[in-house]
Amino acid sequence: MPNQSASRGEGPWPTSNELRSVRAWFVRRAGLGDSRESDSAVRLVFDCVSGMSRMERITVPWRASESELERLALLADRLQVGEPVQYAVGTTSFAGLLFKCDSRALIPRPETEELLMEALHRVQHPSADNSLRMLDVGTGSGILSIAWKSRRPGDEVHGLDVESGALELAMANAERLGCAVDFHRTDILQPQSADGVFAAPFDVILSNPPYIPPADRSDMLPTVTDWEPSTALFVESEDSLLFYRRIIEGCQNENWLAPGGLLALECHRDATAHVLDLIPESWAAKDRLKDLQGNWRMVFARQSEPTD
Repeated sequence: MPNQSASRGEGPWPTSNELRSVRAWFVRRAGLGDSRESDSAVRLVFDCVSGMSRMERITVPWRASESELERLALLADRLQVGEPVQYAVGTTSFAGLLFKCDSRALIPRPETEELLMEALHRVQHPSADNSLRMLDVGTGSGILSIAWKSRRPGDEVHGLDVESGALELAMANAERLGCAVDFHRTDILQPQSADGVFAAPFDVILSNPPYIPPADRSDMLPTVTDWEPSTALFVESEDSLLFYRRIIEGCQNENWLAPGGLLALECHRDATAHVLDLIPESWAAKDRLKDLQGNWRMVFARQSEPTD
């Protein structure tokens, strides 16, 4: 792993500071191949370093300064050893917002943004003053809770996580983006205090919990297993539905979710049917949706309203 505290990159340098030459040099140095993922990584790095969009770099045209070349060299060396580009540049985009991003929390996936947008769609009402209490279980860097608050500023929004480092990152993101979110350090697998985060029920609960059993680690890419936090990826046992069971149990038996409340869960593409089976038939509604790649990815359910 390169010395990330170094302030100056080292040669060899590109033959010129023109965009085409610099880009080719960066790709070689970073060990990137010819793929859509590599193109996306290069664009993110060059956007960050130049402070310009791809089109602006072409039309201006952009020439790399000495300090920009040094920064590009440092970033290329980090990518070359497998560090995810979002961690290398320190930021990532989610739901139109720019978040700080590092190895204390997962890198946001497009499927999580799809979960957010569908949940927002399902709580829209003609009345503009229908403020809700929303909870993000396993908040990580705070993307779901902060993005929700940015779209619905009148809602009371909470995020919880078991990892203090992730919560520090989430709080920094909330402060920088001007979103008032209450964050809590809580292990939902343990009994919950009556005066804690679940003292009152929530109208909406969102979660993208850990669901990968340890046995699957060997089948995953090193850019994920070597860099992203294990506690956000893997369950401690072979029960991949562990967190879904706990969340649904809390909603059903411990008053986590208000009557008529919405539960929205991101799942492994092979697990949505199993998660649906965990939701009691007494609930008002439950369904699953595919992501934009055509994979079953999301489960939504409505808690029943009380009957007279």
